[in-house]
Amino acid sequence: MTGIDTTASVNEAALPEGERQKTTKQEIYRELRHRICLLDYQPGSRLNERELAAEFGVSRTPLRTALQRLEYDGLIISQHGNGTEVTSIDLSSIRDIYIVRMRLMDAMAESSPLPVTDDVLSEIEDLENETRNLLEGKDKRTFAEIIIRLHGILHSLSSNGPLRDFNDILFFQSARFWFLLLEKMNFRQQVEDLLDEMRMIKRSLELRDVRLVATVHKSHLAMVLSRLDAMDRSPQPA
Repeated sequence: MTGIDTTASVNEAALPEGERQKTTKQEIYRELRHRICLLDYQPGSRLNERELAAEFGVSRTPLRTALQRLEYDGLIISQHGNGTEVTSIDLSSIRDIYIVRMRLMDAMAESSPLPVTDDVLSEIEDLENETRNLLEGKDKRTFAEIIIRLHGILHSLSSNGPLRDFNDILFFQSARFWFLLLEKMNFRQQVEDLLDEMRMIKRSLELRDVRLVATVHKSHLAMVLSRLDAMDRSPQPA
């Protein structure tokens, strides 16, 4: 299932060209990024431009603009004669990214925050409830989607444009690798850790204290980094 309703393109096929609703370059970019992050497109898999252009109901030009942004983000690589491929990432790279993301939370704490609205408080409460429901199951995809939505909330709290853009790129580079590692981890423990973070973030948002939100999230990133280090130190099977 994708985040864009592509059935509209089919239903509108009979309409005159000027009356069709086209998928924008931004929508294509975000949808493909979402699929890469959720591992619908695994590292090393190839993207077919012709098939994607047909799916989104656009020409190659807007599609290639979206692909160029994904390549800039480090999520795909395009090589003449070899097509477009989803990039891979290793444990060493992911560790470096988490260190930088922690530093960005320091910068977020020092930046001028945007107002914490009632909608933001309502969304974090909804996320907390959805996360709590995961304690009774093992829905890794829903867990991953909750992480992405939480990132969106945090992303909306800072007025620092360059910080937001850089943090956005690093989040999607690292999140897909983290989701891949879920198979090797205690899923319930990950859910409980996320619930702890959300409770603290919600309390911080209720106080309208974005600086405290950044500090809470930095602590959670540090915990993830510790788990990555522990995995790196664990003996590998012969």
